[in-house]
Amino acid sequence: MRDLCAIYWNPIGIPMANLATSSELRSRPLPEDEYDTYLLHVIRLVSDGATPSQIMDYLSTVEKEYIELTSPRGSKDAFVNAVFELAKQIPTK
Repeated sequence: MRDLCAIYWNPIGIPMANLATSSELRSRPLPEDEYDTYLLHVIRLVSDGATPSQIMDYLSTVEKEYIELTSPRGSKDAFVNAVFELAKQIPTK
């Protein structure tokens, strides 16, 4: 999730140049706890059957009310799509 966040949704705009590159995704992951609270909530929402639109609404609320910055246009869409693609790959009980 951190890798997906670093690639698609980084509203704070943390510079990635100084961070180690993930060998699998060839991206620089975010510092370990930067967005963890929000990512854990996204995981819960997806697990509880939330729709992509509901996840988008949550991320928009996070940006507006907590971070007070807006991610680049389309980045939330790409992040939500990537999250749901990842969720399809995880076996359910």
